[in-house]
Amino acid sequence: MTRRIAKVDLDAVDAFAEAAHRGQCRNTGDDSAPEIPYIVHPRAVRDILAHEHPDPAAGESWILAVALLHDVLEDCDVHHDTLADEFGENVSAAVRALSKQIKVVPAARKTDAQYWQVLRQAPLAIRRVKAADRVDNLRSCVRWSREKLARKYLDETPREVLPLVADDPFLHGVLTALLDELQARYPQT
Repeated sequence: MTRRIAKVDLDAVDAFAEAAHRGQCRNTGDDSAPEIPYIVHPRAVRDILAHEHPDPAAGESWILAVALLHDVLEDCDVHHDTLADEFGENVSAAVRALSKQIKVVPAARKTDAQYWQVLRQAPLAIRRVKAADRVDNLRSCVRWSREKLARKYLDETPREVLPLVADDPFLHGVLTALLDELQARYPQT
Protein backbone atom coordinates (compact mmCIF):
# COMPACT_ATOMS: atom_id res chain seq x y z
CA MET A 1 0.00 0.00 0.00
CA THR A 2 1.34 3.44 -0.97
CA ARG A 3 1.62 6.01 1.81
CA ARG A 4 -0.34 9.19 1.09
CA ILE A 5 1.68 12.41 1.42
CA ALA A 6 -0.10 15.40 2.90
CA LYS A 7 -1.08 18.26 0.62
CA VAL A 8 1.35 21.17 0.79
CA ASP A 9 0.30 24.85 0.72
CA LEU A 10 2.01 25.91 -2.52
CA ASP A 11 1.37 29.61 -1.91
CA ALA A 12 3.32 29.33 1.35
CA VAL A 13 6.09 27.38 -0.39
CA ASP A 14 6.31 29.93 -3.19
CA ALA A 15 6.51 32.81 -0.69
CA PHE A 16 9.21 30.96 1.28
CA ALA A 17 11.26 30.25 -1.88
CA GLU A 18 10.88 33.83 -3.08
CA ALA A 19 12.07 35.20 0.29
CA ALA A 20 14.97 32.72 0.42
CA HIS A 21 16.16 33.69 -3.09
CA ARG A 22 15.53 37.43 -2.62
CA GLY A 23 18.40 39.45 -4.06
CA GLN A 24 19.69 36.56 -6.19
CA CYS A 25 19.61 36.86 -9.98
CA ARG A 26 19.61 34.23 -12.69
CA ASN A 27 22.89 34.15 -14.60
CA THR A 28 21.86 34.50 -18.22
CA GLY A 29 25.41 34.76 -19.51
CA ASP A 30 24.08 37.52 -21.75
CA ASP A 31 25.17 41.04 -20.81
CA SER A 32 22.37 42.49 -22.93
CA ALA A 33 19.68 40.55 -21.05
CA PRO A 34 18.05 42.22 -18.06
CA GLU A 35 18.75 40.80 -14.62
CA ILE A 36 16.19 38.13 -13.91
CA PRO A 37 15.22 37.34 -10.31
CA TYR A 38 16.37 33.83 -9.43
CA ILE A 39 12.88 32.75 -8.32
CA VAL A 40 11.93 32.62 -12.02
CA HIS A 41 13.92 29.36 -12.30
CA PRO A 42 12.26 27.37 -9.49
CA ARG A 43 8.86 28.58 -10.70
CA ALA A 44 9.70 27.38 -14.20
CA VAL A 45 10.67 23.95 -12.83
CA ARG A 46 7.35 23.82 -10.96
CA ASP A 47 5.45 24.85 -14.10
CA ILE A 48 7.08 22.15 -16.24
CA LEU A 49 5.74 19.54 -13.84
CA ALA A 50 2.40 21.22 -13.14
CA HIS A 51 1.44 22.42 -16.62
CA GLU A 52 3.51 20.62 -19.24
CA HIS A 53 3.83 17.09 -17.89
CA PRO A 54 0.92 14.90 -19.00
CA ASP A 55 0.99 12.67 -15.88
CA PRO A 56 -1.17 14.22 -13.12
CA ALA A 57 1.07 12.55 -10.52
CA ALA A 58 3.90 14.90 -11.60
CA GLY A 59 1.78 17.80 -10.34
CA GLU A 60 1.15 16.58 -6.79
CA SER A 61 1.56 19.46 -4.36
CA TRP A 62 4.51 18.00 -2.46
CA ILE A 63 6.42 17.46 -5.74
CA LEU A 64 5.70 21.03 -6.84
CA ALA A 65 6.90 22.19 -3.40
CA VAL A 66 10.17 20.32 -3.96
CA ALA A 67 10.47 21.94 -7.40
CA LEU A 68 10.07 25.41 -5.88
CA LEU A 69 12.56 24.66 -3.09
CA HIS A 70 15.09 22.55 -5.01
CA ASP A 71 17.88 25.17 -4.81
CA VAL A 72 17.30 26.74 -1.39
CA LEU A 73 19.69 24.47 0.52
CA GLU A 74 22.52 24.98 -1.96
CA ASP A 75 22.07 28.70 -2.61
CA CYS A 76 20.40 30.23 0.45
CA ASP A 77 20.84 30.42 4.20
CA VAL A 78 18.20 27.75 4.81
CA HIS A 79 18.67 24.63 6.92
CA HIS A 80 16.93 21.39 6.00
CA ASP A 81 15.35 21.28 9.47
CA THR A 82 13.57 24.53 8.61
CA LEU A 83 12.14 22.89 5.49
CA ALA A 84 11.00 19.90 7.55
CA ASP A 85 9.35 22.17 10.13
CA GLU A 86 7.64 24.31 7.50
CA PHE A 87 6.70 21.77 4.81
CA GLY A 88 7.26 18.27 6.16
CA GLU A 89 10.07 15.75 6.30
CA ASN A 90 9.25 14.28 2.87
CA VAL A 91 9.75 17.67 1.20
CA SER A 92 12.94 18.32 3.18
CA ALA A 93 14.36 14.88 2.37
CA ALA A 94 13.62 15.31 -1.33
CA VAL A 95 15.30 18.73 -1.43
CA ARG A 96 18.31 17.26 0.40
CA ALA A 97 18.52 14.51 -2.24
CA LEU A 98 18.54 17.17 -4.97
CA SER A 99 21.28 19.22 -3.25
CA LYS A 100 25.01 18.66 -3.72
CA GLN A 101 25.70 20.79 -0.69
CA ILE A 102 23.90 22.60 2.09
CA LYS A 103 25.17 26.15 2.29
CA VAL A 104 24.64 26.45 6.06
CA VAL A 105 26.26 23.03 6.70
CA PRO A 106 29.54 23.19 4.72
CA ALA A 107 30.56 19.66 5.76
CA ALA A 108 27.40 18.25 4.13
CA ARG A 109 28.81 18.18 0.60
CA LYS A 110 28.38 15.27 -1.81
CA THR A 111 30.87 14.41 -4.49
CA ASP A 112 29.50 14.31 -8.02
CA ALA A 113 29.50 10.51 -7.87
CA GLN A 114 27.59 10.52 -4.57
CA TYR A 115 25.10 13.06 -5.89
CA TRP A 116 24.24 11.10 -9.02
CA GLN A 117 24.11 7.82 -7.07
CA VAL A 118 21.55 9.31 -4.66
CA LEU A 119 19.45 10.49 -7.59
CA ARG A 120 19.67 7.14 -9.39
CA GLN A 121 18.20 5.52 -6.26
CA ALA A 122 15.57 8.22 -5.70
CA PRO A 123 11.86 7.75 -6.37
CA LEU A 124 10.53 8.85 -9.75
CA ALA A 125 9.01 12.03 -8.28
CA ILE A 126 12.43 13.33 -7.20
CA ARG A 127 14.06 12.27 -10.47
CA ARG A 128 11.34 14.18 -12.30
CA VAL A 129 12.20 17.36 -10.39
CA LYS A 130 15.86 16.96 -11.38
CA ALA A 131 14.89 16.41 -15.00
CA ALA A 132 12.56 19.44 -15.01
CA ASP A 133 15.39 21.48 -13.46
CA ARG A 134 17.65 20.38 -16.32
CA VAL A 135 14.92 21.13 -18.89
CA ASP A 136 14.74 24.72 -17.66
CA ASN A 137 18.53 25.00 -17.58
CA LEU A 138 18.80 23.66 -21.14
CA ARG A 139 16.09 26.06 -22.27
CA SER A 140 18.13 28.90 -20.78
CA CYS A 141 21.13 27.73 -22.81
CA VAL A 142 18.96 27.86 -25.93
CA ARG A 143 17.51 31.28 -25.01
CA TRP A 144 20.78 32.97 -24.07
CA SER A 145 24.34 32.51 -25.26
CA ARG A 146 25.69 30.16 -22.58
CA GLU A 147 28.17 28.07 -24.53
CA LYS A 148 30.33 26.91 -21.60
CA LEU A 149 27.30 25.73 -19.63
CA ALA A 150 25.70 24.24 -22.75
CA ARG A 151 28.81 22.16 -23.42
CA LYS A 152 28.83 20.91 -19.81
CA TYR A 153 25.17 19.92 -20.14
CA LEU A 154 25.75 18.30 -23.54
CA ASP A 155 28.26 16.02 -21.83
CA GLU A 156 26.50 15.44 -18.52
CA THR A 157 22.82 15.21 -19.46
CA PRO A 158 22.97 12.09 -21.67
CA ARG A 159 25.24 10.34 -19.16
CA GLU A 160 23.52 11.29 -15.89
CA VAL A 161 20.10 12.90 -16.37
CA LEU A 162 18.53 10.95 -19.24
CA PRO A 163 18.94 7.61 -17.42
CA LEU A 164 17.11 9.11 -14.42
CA VAL A 165 13.97 9.50 -16.52
CA ALA A 166 14.22 6.52 -18.83
CA ASP A 167 10.85 5.54 -17.30
CA ASP A 168 9.31 8.96 -18.05
CA PRO A 169 8.83 9.29 -21.83
CA PHE A 170 7.68 12.91 -21.61
CA LEU A 171 10.73 14.32 -19.77
CA HIS A 172 13.10 12.01 -21.63
CA GLY A 173 11.72 13.29 -24.94
CA VAL A 174 11.88 16.97 -23.95
CA LEU A 175 15.47 16.59 -22.76
CA THR A 176 16.48 14.73 -25.93
CA ALA A 177 14.96 17.43 -28.16
CA LEU A 178 16.74 20.18 -26.23
CA LEU A 179 20.04 18.32 -26.43
CA ASP A 180 19.60 17.98 -30.19
CA GLU A 181 18.95 21.73 -30.44
CA LEU A 182 22.03 22.56 -28.37
CA GLN A 183 24.17 20.07 -30.29
CA ALA A 184 23.20 21.81 -33.53
CA ARG A 185 24.13 25.17 -32.01
CA TYR A 186 27.37 23.97 -30.39
CA PRO A 187 28.74 21.07 -32.47
CA GLN A 188 31.59 19.10 -31.03
CA THR A 189 34.95 20.44 -32.13
